[in-house]
Amino acid sequence: MVFAWPTGWIVSGAPILIYALLVGKAKGYRVLPFVPLWSIFATVNLAYAICATSWLLYWVFAAVCWPALVLACLFQFDFAGRLLRRSIRKTFLRELHFIRDQVAFFDLPALEIDTDVKGLFVIRGVTLSLSTLTLVVHGVEVGVKLSDDIELAIQTDKVVVPLFREIQVDDIYANVKGGEWEVTFGDIPFGKRSPHDSDDDDDGFIVRNTAILLAASKRSKPASGRPDDMATDLTSGAAPANVGDAKTAFSSVTQISPNEEEANIKYQAIIRDINETSAIAVARKRLMEAEHDDQEEHSLDLDCVEDVRAAICAEIHSDPSIPHPPRQSIRVSALAKTSYPGVKKFLHRLPFLYRLMLFPICYFHPVQFKSITAAGSGKWFVHLMRKHFFKHYTGQDAEIRRLEARITAWCTDANFAVEFGPFKGFVSFPINTKHDIECNVKIADVMAYRALPDAAELKQVVRLGGADAVVSIPMFMFPHHEHIIPPIPSEFDIMEKETEILEAEGTPQETQAKTKLEQLKKDEANMHISAHAHLPARFNQDLLNFIAALVKATKVIETDKTFEEEKALREIRRVGSIASNDSEKSDNLESDVSSLASATTPTQSDIVAAETGFKGFMRKMDTGFRDATSKTRDGMRKAGVNTVSAMANDRWIASLVGKTLKKVEKMQGELGYSTDVPLPLSRLRQKAETESKLLP
Repeated sequence: MVFAWPTGWIVSGAPILIYALLVGKAKGYRVLPFVPLWSIFATVNLAYAICATSWLLYWVFAAVCWPALVLACLFQFDFAGRLLRRSIRKTFLRELHFIRDQVAFFDLPALEIDTDVKGLFVIRGVTLSLSTLTLVVHGVEVGVKLSDDIELAIQTDKVVVPLFREIQVDDIYANVKGGEWEVTFGDIPFGKRSPHDSDDDDDGFIVRNTAILLAASKRSKPASGRPDDMATDLTSGAAPANVGDAKTAFSSVTQISPNEEEANIKYQAIIRDINETSAIAVARKRLMEAEHDDQEEHSLDLDCVEDVRAAICAEIHSDPSIPHPPRQSIRVSALAKTSYPGVKKFLHRLPFLYRLMLFPICYFHPVQFKSITAAGSGKWFVHLMRKHFFKHYTGQDAEIRRLEARITAWCTDANFAVEFGPFKGFVSFPINTKHDIECNVKIADVMAYRALPDAAELKQVVRLGGADAVVSIPMFMFPHHEHIIPPIPSEFDIMEKETEILEAEGTPQETQAKTKLEQLKKDEANMHISAHAHLPARFNQDLLNFIAALVKATKVIETDKTFEEEKALREIRRVGSIASNDSEKSDNLESDVSSLASATTPTQSDIVAAETGFKGFMRKMDTGFRDATSKTRDGMRKAGVNTVSAMANDRWIASLVGKTLKKVEKMQGELGYSTDVPLPLSRLRQKAETESKLLP
């Protein structure tokens, strides 16, 4: 009993915590240096004296004191950190990189998108810093098959996420690829399950050799200069195997030696390899070599960061969408299957918790992009114009052929890039369902480039003073919020809208009410988009010439299209007239036969013959007039085309466009456009679940 109170005091952890703080003070580094040590000593012992009066409070005090002791030792003593890292390497994180205060993941499986679209999401490495709570993602590659002949490829070297502060994204390069000669996943059927994917793959959490992985591996090229031993280090010399659950999902990650120095050397080597073998770094190196080897004056200015970004985006356009595909992937459908239905059903009844969680996440994580550059192929643009714009008109008119040749010559061999400078995005996710989800975007600089292969020519054709956009999404579009979807419109609601139209007759509100009535009948809602371009703007003369040729081609094709429609209408009328004449001839023939059979008098026969002869004469006259009118119209059409060509002279159009754009180059302000994107509500109603909400 004599030692009861000191035993309880020691077991609570209070004296050991105080001793650890005293040792940290003696070594010159302790936690909470801004708080006097005597204040901490008095507070801890006073709290113990109060908690010692109850056994429940005593164990609560001990449960708080011992973890605080562990954290204080980790922050104050190096040996404690080394001991913890060594222990974690041997137990929980044997397959991960643990260097000082950083945890790193490499050789991760890709995320295979197998829902409405096909695609791959690849992350080459992830580093988590425990001291700064910062997540760094190395080498992000995304390839998405949007349709049978359209593909989107996105790449960036680094994404830094300081938790609860912001998200910093490095230069992003996006390429829109079209046609069989550009796409990577062209052989994969869009919207269907590939026959190469066996049903057995669905049983595993991680799968290998799927159709999209094979297609990406087929198009990928091995990076030059990659050391052989680095590939061995990345895979530990063993081929990855299929696994059946999420527990062993990351069993194939690269293993690192427990030795601290060796671990750091291998970690830095892998990071260096990822940075040097990325498609962006390889393209930048090729451009620099081409610039130094070219003896003539080169159009690419390596000192201009914006021009280099556009040249890099155009350079990697011909590269595979996924330059470094992994050997295994995790399907989105598999992730959906592994979720617990009971928990999912319960959380579905608590949509307020989702809003309460997403509100601080969106508020504390504004996104900042260093730049976003998107490029498209001029060859694919020409292919689309020939298919949907010029069509068959090229073979009918020499002027259209000449305009097509001009447009094709400017577009075929070039890639076109649009670059957005410093890019800031912020999402406002409300807790109150009365408000919409708002996405705000601000762009400091907007540029457009025309680039030839190997940066043989790079011209900036458009530059704006910036841009901004706001997107408002209805709250009920967010999952688990079907309880606030507007009800199906009734007849009374439709009658109310019709009454509003009658009351607003002759005013602008009448048109708005009619649009709302149409949407009400279609059971649709709206997503509002508002975008503004900041003036002044600069335009290149080559772009003005291209616009002039395009405008002229549009006018000539419209004239040809109008003539074809009129000609088709005349042909329909002519066929109908011939059918009517044939019917009249048949009636006349029957009349003649009946008159002969009834033995009519000669006077009546003469009258019928005279009428028939007169009608035949009038038909011939009418046909002659029609032929003459058709020839006259053809001649007038040719004269009209010549008139349009004369009026729509290239220089005249270029001068008109140039005068307009010259004024734009001196104007201050914004040019904006707002629109509503209709969203059908029928699909949301079909997916709605019937369970009542506990926290709506």
